[in-house]
Amino acid sequence: MNKWWLIFLLVVGLYGPATVEAATVEKQFEQQQEQTKAPKTESTTVSTIGTLIQVILSLVVVIGGFLVLMRWLSARTQGVKTAQHMKHLGGVPLGKDRSVQLVKLGDQVYVLGVGESIQLIDRVEADTLDEEVTEHLPVTGSNGSAFLDTFKQQLAQIEQARKNQ
Repeated sequence: MNKWWLIFLLVVGLYGPATVEAATVEKQFEQQQEQTKAPKTESTTVSTIGTLIQVILSLVVVIGGFLVLMRWLSARTQGVKTAQHMKHLGGVPLGKDRSVQLVKLGDQVYVLGVGESIQLIDRVEADTLDEEVTEHLPVTGSNGSAFLDTFKQQLAQIEQARKNQ
C-alpha cells in the first residue's frame, strides 16, 4: 500500500495544477517582454532540470505500473500453464510439415500423425510399453537416432500386436 501512496503523490505533484497570477493580458504580455530581455541562463537551466526530473519520474511510474500489471496477470493465469498429466515423448519428421509424434496422456500413449491435420494413428496402454523406454525417450533434437531406433521398435511391437488380433 505504501508504494501506491508514493506513486499517487508523485503523479499529483508532477501534474498538479499550476497557479497563474497575471490578471490581464497586458500584464502577461509585459511579463513575457521582460523575460525575453532578461538573461535566461538560470531560469532555462532550472526549467530544463525540472523537465528532466519530471520525464524520469514519469517513466518510473509508467514502467512500475507495467511491472505491477504483469505480475498481477501472471498470478491470475497461473493455473492455465502447462498440463502436468500430458507429456511429449518425441517425434520423427517424415517430410516437409509431416511428422509422427508420441504423446503420453495419463496411462495411454498416443501415436499421432501431424501434417495439415492431426490424426490418431494408434493408442497404446502405457503399461504395455517398457516403463524404462517411455521415461528415457529423448526429446526431439537432443538425440534423434536413439529416439528413431526406439520408435521403430515400438511401431514393430504395435504392428505385431495388430497382426495377433
